Amino acid sequence: MKLRSFIRFAALAILALCLTAEQVRAGEPASIRMAHLQIKQDQLPAFTASVKEEMEAALRVEPGVIAIYAAADTNNPAQMVFFEMYADENAYQIHRDTPHFQKYFRTTKDMLTGRVLLELVPVELRDRYNTPADYADATKDAQVSSIRIAHLQIREDHLFAFLDAVKEEMEAALRVEPGVIAIYAAADTNDPTKMTFFEMYVDDAAYQAHRDTPHFQKYFHITRDMITDRILLEAVPVELRDKRNTPSGR
Repeated sequence: MKLRSFIRFAALAILALCLTAEQVRAGEPASIRMAHLQIKQDQLPAFTASVKEEMEAALRVEPGVIAIYAAADTNNPAQMVFFEMYADENAYQIHRDTPHFQKYFRTTKDMLTGRVLLELVPVELRDRYNTPADYADATKDAQVSSIRIAHLQIREDHLFAFLDAVKEEMEAALRVEPGVIAIYAAADTNDPTKMTFFEMYVDDAAYQAHRDTPHFQKYFHITRDMITDRILLEAVPVELRDKRNTPSGR
C-alpha cells in the first residue's frame, strides 16, 4: 500500500473508531450532509418558504434528523448553504423518502441553477447544546447572526497533527468564549484531507474576538503550513433547526 493511501485509510479508520465511541452519547450525529445551492433570484422568496416548511416538518416528525441549518451568503442571498446532521446514514435515506422532503424537492427543483452536495463524517462537534456546566453559557439561548464556513485541504502527512490542533482549539473556544455558539468540523467521507467547518456566532464581533484569542492564534500558527487550499464563506442564518436546542434564525 502506498504511503498516501495508507495515511488516508488510517485517518478514515481513526475517524470511524472515534465516531463509534461518540455514539455512546445519545443523539450524537453520525452522518452529515452539506449542500451549496444557487437559487434563481426571482424564486428566492418561494424557495425560502419551501425550505422552512420542510425543515419544520423534518425536525418535528423524524427522530433521525438531529439538525438542519440553512444559511445564505452575506453578499449574495441566492447562494445558500445547508448543513444537516443525522443520527446515521439510514436516517438520511429515510428523510429523503418522506412526503415533506418529496414535496420540497418537487416544488424547488426548477428554482435551482446549480448545486454541490457533500457527504461528510463528523470529526469534532462542539456547541452550546451539549456542554459541561462550567463552560461559558451566557449565550446558550442566544440568537445566531453570524455564520462562517470553511473548506480546507490538508496536507496528508500533517493530517493527524492538524486534527489534534483543531480539537484543542475548539474545546477552548466553547469553554471560554460566550459568543461562540457552535463549531462543527467534518471530513469528506472518502478523503479525510478535505475538511469542512461550519461555525455559528452571536454576531460578527464575537467572530472577530474569537480570531484574536490565544487558542485561535496558537491553532493558526501551528496549522497554517498544513493547509494547501482554503475556501472561506461568510453567511447569515435563514433557518436554524436543532432538536437539542433550536437556536433562533432570521
